[in-house]
Amino acid sequence: MGWIERCFETYENNLAQVGKPAVINGWEKPMLLPVAHTTQKVQLELSLTDEGEYISTEVLTKDDMTTVIPCTEESSARTSGPVPHPLVDKLQYIAGDYRQFGGPKKSMWKKYLKQLRDWCQSPYAHPKVLAVLTYLEQGKLIQDLVQDHILFCDNAGRLLTKWNGDKETEPPIFKLLLNGDQFEIFVRFRVGGDALAKDAAVWESYTRYYESQMDQTDYCFVQGKPMIVSQLSPYKIRNAGDRAKLISSNDSANFTYRGRFETSQQAFSIGYETTQKAHSALRWLIGLQGVQTGDQTILVWGTKNERMPKITGNTYQVAVPEEDDDLGGAPIIQSEKEDTEGEIARRFNEAVLGFRLELTITSKVTVMVLDSATPGRLSIRYYRELDGSQLMDSVQDWHHHFAWDMVYWKYPKKGKAIPISYHGAPSFSEIAKAAYGDNVDDKLRQQTYERLLPCVTEGKPLPRDLMVAIVNRVAAGVSLSYSERQKLRNIACAMITGYHYRNLKEDISTMSTKQDQRSYLFGRVLACLDQVERVALRLANANTGENIRPTNAQRLEFAFTKKPAKTTMLLKEKVAPYWERLGKSRGFYEKVLNDLLVNFTADDSQEDKVLFDNTPLNEMYILGYAHQIKDFYTKRSEESQNEE
Repeated sequence: MGWIERCFETYENNLAQVGKPAVINGWEKPMLLPVAHTTQKVQLELSLTDEGEYISTEVLTKDDMTTVIPCTEESSARTSGPVPHPLVDKLQYIAGDYRQFGGPKKSMWKKYLKQLRDWCQSPYAHPKVLAVLTYLEQGKLIQDLVQDHILFCDNAGRLLTKWNGDKETEPPIFKLLLNGDQFEIFVRFRVGGDALAKDAAVWESYTRYYESQMDQTDYCFVQGKPMIVSQLSPYKIRNAGDRAKLISSNDSANFTYRGRFETSQQAFSIGYETTQKAHSALRWLIGLQGVQTGDQTILVWGTKNERMPKITGNTYQVAVPEEDDDLGGAPIIQSEKEDTEGEIARRFNEAVLGFRLELTITSKVTVMVLDSATPGRLSIRYYRELDGSQLMDSVQDWHHHFAWDMVYWKYPKKGKAIPISYHGAPSFSEIAKAAYGDNVDDKLRQQTYERLLPCVTEGKPLPRDLMVAIVNRVAAGVSLSYSERQKLRNIACAMITGYHYRNLKEDISTMSTKQDQRSYLFGRVLACLDQVERVALRLANANTGENIRPTNAQRLEFAFTKKPAKTTMLLKEKVAPYWERLGKSRGFYEKVLNDLLVNFTADDSQEDKVLFDNTPLNEMYILGYAHQIKDFYTKRSEESQNEE
């Protein structure tokens, strides 16, 4: 019951947003709809007087086509069945002269008029809707549109289903139709200068009328009071083409409620108004802030529509939300790497503070994952209700402890991609690709997102197998480019430090060569041997401009993790020819390597040293490798400054 109740509360807390268009970064999002209403792409707006006399018709622009229209439970779910909408519809339903102008389908004009008359003759009638009925009863809609040069006929007096003339002279109406068939046009109305599609009084008029036509009353399990109950559950939850439903009871012959209840109403009863508002709010929230991966949707929201951090995003995306990011695609500041990292850290702290001001201990936050195993059924794979401060504590802990030096690539509309350095956590997408490759299967990606979600929102431990999968890809990453390997290592380091902090309660972010961690020290040795060969190759290819091939350390890294002592000796032999090419740097690298090797012993007689044997390494070798590479650049930079 929780999700319906939370969505219903969200609707009630955001009544000011009902019927308002939602556009984010140029993309149209679902509206928060009135009860018994849906949206439809409409091509024409017909203007009438208050007495129902025809004035003119406007061809709408693409930005103005989305229209709030009244609907019944049957019409909102229609596919090919002839079920009219109550007011706004296609020519087949609202045009009395549909067949006269060559309409290919059965005319539903009389059925449409009966439905509209019932509304206009009820106690909930609206005078402007009555004006529409008065006009349509004349049965000359298409005739007026043709005479007004809105629609166009062939020589036989039939509406064109395709424009065959010059592209330059193509009428505006054909530019709005995918197949050019004028019979598929939807028409909305303006009466006395007022657009009925935006009139809250017209919405309320139809809602009250439609509810008065329902006769089945029962207790609503959500609101806890007797009211008109729903017969059919809404769909189009994740997108306009979504046919899956969250609530369904049409399987009475099998196992839906057999053996526990006699009827579906005994199992679950929900008010029509309740389900309409709850589903409308859910659809609205998914459009605004849902994260969709294939059939999976991840949604985090507060009942008062509070701002939420991007749960699945990396630290940069939390610090600089998409709507606040500079549109030109330039870095947030034009300065050195350290300054950029400091600026992003400052923005992240400001963003967290802003979220905390809205998400307090009294705020109710809901985390939900939706997925569909079949086209018609939607399931809730994960559901949690948290208070706002608990969520922000977990989010901040994730970005603080699952962090490493990262690079975020921005792709502006024009120009080259721009790298932005920051210290923070990777995104769910980056973690999934790091664990299973860039071409990760959608189902595996969705499963990874679902497993990571409680780690961020609830502070749950990180699944070890996910961290191990990334470590294994690092060890076998010789086929990757240099930049891809670096990104993979950075993500691995972030996951390793976070795993040890959260799962094992160990802070390993400040480890050094003084640590007696065997795998960690072997990782530093591997980095040293790798760096010696890489520097030598770079010096040799400085004048030729050729790409540097993978080093022996990179090619033998997987073998190194399985038999570190044997592979270390082999690498020392392979690296031997490169020492002479280092020039003045040779002494520096020899000292670093010797200082590392003195920490090892061939037996366990020396307690202050670690064994130099072939026992396989754990994930800590990656952290040792990363720290050693970072130390190289730090020390070389200090030496250069001293020389200057």
